Amino acid sequence: MVRRKNKLSPKVLQTSKSEIDSFEYLYNLFIRDCRIRNLSEHTFRYYRNELLKFCKRLEQNEVNTSPATITEETIQDVVILGMMNEGKKESTINANLRAIRSFFGFLEREGFILENPVKDVKLVKQKRTIIETFSRDQIHDLLRQPDRSTFTGLRDYTIMMFLLETGVRVRELCDIQTTDINFQDGVVRVDGKGNKERFVPIQKTMKKQLSTYLQVRGQIDTKTLFVNIDDNPLRIRAVQTNIAKYGRAAGIQNVRCSPHTFRHTFAKMSVQNGADVFSLQSVLGHTSMDMVRNYVNMFSNEIRDNHLKFSPIEKLF
Repeated sequence: MVRRKNKLSPKVLQTSKSEIDSFEYLYNLFIRDCRIRNLSEHTFRYYRNELLKFCKRLEQNEVNTSPATITEETIQDVVILGMMNEGKKESTINANLRAIRSFFGFLEREGFILENPVKDVKLVKQKRTIIETFSRDQIHDLLRQPDRSTFTGLRDYTIMMFLLETGVRVRELCDIQTTDINFQDGVVRVDGKGNKERFVPIQKTMKKQLSTYLQVRGQIDTKTLFVNIDDNPLRIRAVQTNIAKYGRAAGIQNVRCSPHTFRHTFAKMSVQNGADVFSLQSVLGHTSMDMVRNYVNMFSNEIRDNHLKFSPIEKLF
């Protein structure tokens, strides 16, 4: 084991105790650690934004922002109850709590704090909501909207097909490179949450459509698969805006027209077509089975068919 250097650097000696204990100093150390661990840009921005919101919330409530002084009660009163009183969604509160957990976990591991104030703080229980999906007719209506005689129309048609074929997240879609597509094996490499790589299958119809799009796209400077009219990588917001626009043009009103609705629709149709939970988890890139079980419980034909056999009302009349 390498011995520590006995002589302290001038930088350490010049740093006062109050500076070391400050939120800004420890926050910057955490952000540096995120960079060293090579977290995805999406995860990095998430931690940065949520922790800055946390600090601002402490300041607005005139709470000492030094992490060593923050208690479990502070988290409960200022973060959880404070956000609840503002009418924030449970998912929004939990997103902030997860970032705070990671931050204080880092500080505890590195010895900057003796007690982790969020160690026993549980996430807010979220209400289960009905998962919105597109019907088959709505999918056909959406796919009819792009003008495939134009580059952007052909691209958007390909994007909607790809979202339905693979169930990828919109961020994952925008990160896909042309070199990630393996036509011979029929798979696309996807960088998921936490830089976790997975391979998503594509079938004959999708491969044919991707080939058509790539031929029209041509050889350009960027390797990003989906690009705008200026041959720059297509941004997440542009994909979301375009799908919402096609939804309005198709007259779809009872379901949110978004990339994530395509993801839910992929899951629904996969379950109804007989996909098992492990295959679905692998393709969707979920780290736990919880969401996958929700899909199965909600959309499985087997559950619905079995209910027909034991339905009290059906047996009553």
